[in-house]
Amino acid sequence: MLTAIAGLESLHCAPSRSTFEAPQDAGEPAMVIVEEAGVDAALPETDCAEENKLIYVLSSGDKALHRFDPMSLSFTRIGTIACPTTADTFSMAVDRKGIAWVEFTDGRIYNVDTKDAHCTETPFRGHQPGFSSFGMGFAKDDAGDAGASSETLFIEGEGLARIDTKTYELTLIGPAALGLAELTGTGNGLLYAFSVNSGRLVRLDKTTGAALQNYRTSAVDPNGAWAFAHWGGDFWLFTGHMTSAVTRYSPATDTSTVVVDDTGMLIVGAGSSTCAPVVPPR
Repeated sequence: MLTAIAGLESLHCAPSRSTFEAPQDAGEPAMVIVEEAGVDAALPETDCAEENKLIYVLSSGDKALHRFDPMSLSFTRIGTIACPTTADTFSMAVDRKGIAWVEFTDGRIYNVDTKDAHCTETPFRGHQPGFSSFGMGFAKDDAGDAGASSETLFIEGEGLARIDTKTYELTLIGPAALGLAELTGTGNGLLYAFSVNSGRLVRLDKTTGAALQNYRTSAVDPNGAWAFAHWGGDFWLFTGHMTSAVTRYSPATDTSTVVVDDTGMLIVGAGSSTCAPVVPPR
């Protein structure tokens, strides 16, 4: 059973405005490239396929799944997510097999294949106390846990919790460190939360939900839609109102740079699997 934590608000990634100022150290934002996935864009059904080492994003309105390559700053449209619901997409996490766990605004979670956007229902029970809506992210399990490739799906609403991906049961871990937040995890077992209200990004204790390390980004948009993912040692923040911008936050240098000023779509969910690189590619 889940016990709600009093005094906290639920997550709501609603749109607000389309742009925000780049920091002074930011260069000229790159032009966004959007491609259409072809027949040969299918992902192999295996653990950590090459395409599953990239970032996937959800666009609002058309409920489409896209693949984002941080090296080329290009988006490839996979397809429309035709799940049996009239609700819109809300949040997303991607597992090592290339399955996107997509939360909709009705609180339901569907499994979406990142090869072709095919949708499968899950038995997850939506609108559980304290988690009517939430951010999501997979993080690799620590050494000595279930296995070398084992991972855990974390969610953050009015608290931090985990979902058993076999039974779909939700287990509360502890209070939410940031309140309104999205999550992303890494292949070396770290879990992070980001709040667009303040631009804060924190590393979380996976066993308690407490903040272990704090960062501050320039991506502040209290009323905007937002999502983020970790890739290559940096964090990729998608924020905006009518359309989203992409900000790259580098913790090594504590710098935020707007790398795409207009993606041409409103991004409400993002996910990188624990297969994604944890250091900058050479």
